[in-house]
Amino acid sequence: AALEATGYILANLNNILEVDEQHPERLKKLQDFCETWLARAWRRELTVEERKSYIEQQFAATDPPEAAKRVLILGLKSPQFLYRDIQPQNTPFARAEQLAWALWDSLPDQSLRDAAAKNELQTPEQIRDQIERMLRDTRAVFKLKSFLLAWLKADQIQDLAKDQTKFPGFDEALIADLRTSLELQLEDFLRSGGDVLATADVRDLFRQRQIYLNGRLAKFYGIDAPADAPFAKYELNPNERAGVLTHPYLMTSFAHNATTSPIHRGVFLARGILGMSLRPPPEAVAPLAPDLHPDLTTRQRVALQTKANVCMSCHGIINPLGFALEQFDAVGRFRTEENGQPIDASGSYLTRDGQLVKVNNARELADFLLSSSEAQEAFCTQLFHHLIQQPVRAYGSQSAPELVTTLVEGNHQLKPLIIAILLKSTLAPPPNFADTP
Repeated sequence: AALEATGYILANLNNILEVDEQHPERLKKLQDFCETWLARAWRRELTVEERKSYIEQQFAATDPPEAAKRVLILGLKSPQFLYRDIQPQNTPFARAEQLAWALWDSLPDQSLRDAAAKNELQTPEQIRDQIERMLRDTRAVFKLKSFLLAWLKADQIQDLAKDQTKFPGFDEALIADLRTSLELQLEDFLRSGGDVLATADVRDLFRQRQIYLNGRLAKFYGIDAPADAPFAKYELNPNERAGVLTHPYLMTSFAHNATTSPIHRGVFLARGILGMSLRPPPEAVAPLAPDLHPDLTTRQRVALQTKANVCMSCHGIINPLGFALEQFDAVGRFRTEENGQPIDASGSYLTRDGQLVKVNNARELADFLLSSSEAQEAFCTQLFHHLIQQPVRAYGSQSAPELVTTLVEGNHQLKPLIIAILLKSTLAPPPNFADTP
C-alpha cells in the first residue's frame, strides 16, 4: 500500500506541485510538500530532529525524486502513521487527532490542524465549537450510523435466507431492500430536524411509527403501494410496532430459517439493549425441531427445551424478553396466532434493583426500555466505546453514571451526549488501564 500510494504521488507531482520539472522553485516546493504531507500523515507538526532526519538528510543524499520517494515510504511505514496514540497525550494535536478519529474515522482536517497549531483546543468551549462543526460533516453521519447498526447487532451482513415453502417471495432482493429500509430509518433519525442531530431524541428510535418501504417491501408486508414505488415513509400500527426494535430486518436476523427464535431475540435484548453479561451456554444445543412437536408453538417448544434448572439460570432472563417479540414471525410480519393458537407475547424482566417488570407485547417492552436506567447506561457506554475505542470505566467509576445523567437531563437528545463523551475523553488525563476493573 505504501509503494502504491507513493507511486501515485510521484506520478502526479506536476499537478500536486503546480510546477513542471524546469521550474526554479520546484525543489523547494517538493521539500515543502514532503514536510506538509508528513505532518498530516502523523497528525502533528514535525520536530526539528524529525525534519532533519526525514527530509533534509534524504534530499542531501540523493536526487529529488528519489528523496521524495524515501520520505513518503518512510512516513507511511513509520509507527507515527500506522499507530494511533503514539504521540504524547493531552497536547493540542493529540486532541485534534482524537476528535477526528472519534467522529470521522479519519485524519484531522485543516480547521482542526489550525486550531491545534494555535493552541485553540484547550477549553471546553473551544473543543465544543469544533465538535459542533464536525457533526455537520457527512462523515459524522456515517460514523454514528455505524454505531447504531452495531448497537442493534446489525453491523455484520448475515445470511437471512428463509424456508421458501413457508415464506415464498422472501428472496435476496427483498432482503437487500430490508437492509436499505433499516439504514434509511437510522439516517432519517440522525438527520431529524433538518440538520444532523438537530432534534435526535434517542427515545424516538423505539417510538417511530413510520418505516421506509418500497413497492416490493410494501406488498410483502401488507401495505398498499404501487409495485414500482421508490422508498418512502409509511405509517404502521403504533400498537404493534416499536420503531427499530421491531424493524423486520432485526426480527428476521434474530430468527431461524423457518421459525422465530425467542432465544436469539432475548439474547439481543439482554446483552445489546440492557447491557447484561450472559455466560455462554455450556454446550451447543440444537433447537427442538417443530416436526417433533407439531402441536406446540415456538414459545412452548423453547420453554420445554430450557426448563431444566441448569438452563434457567440464563434462560430465566433470556426467554421472557424474547417472548415479548413473538407477535413477529421469522420475516418480521405481525401475526396473532401460530399453529392455530393465539400468540402469547407476555414477558417480563427482573431489574437490577429487584423490580419485576411485566409486559404483554413489543410495544409495552419498548415503553419499559425507554425509561430503563439499565438500557440508558448500556446505550451510553456502548456509544462511548464506539467513538473513543476505550472502556468508559478507564475514565473513572462515575463516568458511565455521569453520561446517563447527561442523557436524561438533556431530554434524551443524542447531540449533548456525544459532546459530553468527547469532552470527557479529550480533556481527561490519559486512562490508566492498570487501574481499570
